[in-house]
Amino acid sequence: MANIVEQVAQELASQRARLGISLDEAARRAKIDAAKLASAEDAETVLDETELQRLADTYGVDITAFFGGRITPKEYLFGA
Repeated sequence: MANIVEQVAQELASQRARLGISLDEAARRAKIDAAKLASAEDAETVLDETELQRLADTYGVDITAFFGGRITPKEYLFGA
């Protein structure tokens, strides 16, 4: 079972692919650094709640979609 960071990384990439937009385009629309988004999609970094919300808005989903439809997990956002 993937840990929460890997799960979110997969969902970020999946939602972006669903829309058929490039990583650079997603980052531009969400006002997030493209390198940071790439790193998050590779499960190498964690995005903060503001960045996740911007991506959710960009992708047309609720922020909980990145967490399997559950409430935003603390362990992702705070490393708990």
